This record gives sequence, structure tokens and C-alpha cells, in this order.
Amino acid sequence: MRSYNTFANRGRDFEDFVIQVNDLYTRSGKAVVYKVPTEFLPIRDSTGQIKSCKVEHKSCVDFLGRYNSIPVAVETKQTHTGRIDFDAVQPHQAAFLDAWTTDKAVGMILVSFGLRRFFAVPWPFWRAARNTWTAQKGTTKKKRAPPTVTAYGQTWTPPPMASAAPEDFLPAWEVNLGGRTGLPYLETIEKLEGVLE
Repeated sequence: MRSYNTFANRGRDFEDFVIQVNDLYTRSGKAVVYKVPTEFLPIRDSTGQIKSCKVEHKSCVDFLGRYNSIPVAVETKQTHTGRIDFDAVQPHQAAFLDAWTTDKAVGMILVSFGLRRFFAVPWPFWRAARNTWTAQKGTTKKKRAPPTVTAYGQTWTPPPMASAAPEDFLPAWEVNLGGRTGLPYLETIEKLEGVLE
């Protein structure tokens, strides 16, 4: 797997891995999930040569597609520390996932802890933790813990801080390496009540 060491490419090795996983899902016929391209505007010099580029439109999420007949939107996040910040999901991504996620369309955050441990967190759970800490950012008031969240037949109480460690997530969200795709993260959808009915 290629290694990317710049700030702009943080998380790119994980995205490349997920692209390979999604290709194996497509070959199996169980899913079709593709990378959403980021639109760039080329910056040219006086001779017309492209010298740089800038992001013209931010991508809504990293991946869109379907698993069996379920529409799915996936945002990938990677950390090389023992914790992932809930505000790693940007406001434009959160707005898209809010609009996307319905009774029959699943949004999820696929988290990599150093490419060793992986979690597929359904959006309603991540949103509750993110919203609690975003609302409290910059205040001097006593911080309150996020509320317990129930969705898809699962109940989770987020950690009392603005980030999570692997042990803070539900065991049902952990995705182990292996199987036909190498990282069967979409199978997490099968554990969500009311989605496959």
C-alpha cells in the first residue's frame, strides 16, 4: 500500500484500501460503492501550464453506492493516535449525511485506527456525539456528557469527551480484516434493525 506523508493526503492510504475493498464488493455482486471525486480548479501560469490547483467544490462524502438494495454513504476517517475526534466529520459532510440518512438509506463513518482496527459507525450515533461537542466548543460552561442514543435497535452512550477510542465504540461496529473483501465493513448494515426489512 502506498504511503502518503503530507497533510493534504492524510487518510489517503486508508481511502486507497477502501477503494480496493469496494472493487472486491463489486466483483462479488453484493455492493457497488464508488469514490466521490473532489472537483478541482486548475491554476495556470502565463504560458497556460497548470502549476497548481484548488478545491472548487468539497466532496459530500468519500463514497456513495449501494449494499444489496440499500443506498449507502460512507465517510472514511483515519487516525494514527488512539483516539478519533468527532469533529473530524466536517460541517458540509455532516449536512449531507443528515439529508442522506433515512429509514432505508444508511450513512456511516468508517474509522481506521492506524490501519489496525476498524469501526463502521452508523451516522445517527456519530452525529449525536459530534453535535454535543460542537455545541459546547468554546464555552466556559461545565461540559455535559452526550445523551444515550438509540437507533437501528442499538443503544450507545458516547464517551464523555470530544473524541473516542476503539473501546468506546459498540462491539457490533468493529470490522475485522479478512473475508472475501478484506474488510467486510458493509456487513455492519446487516446488524441494523429496520434497514433490511
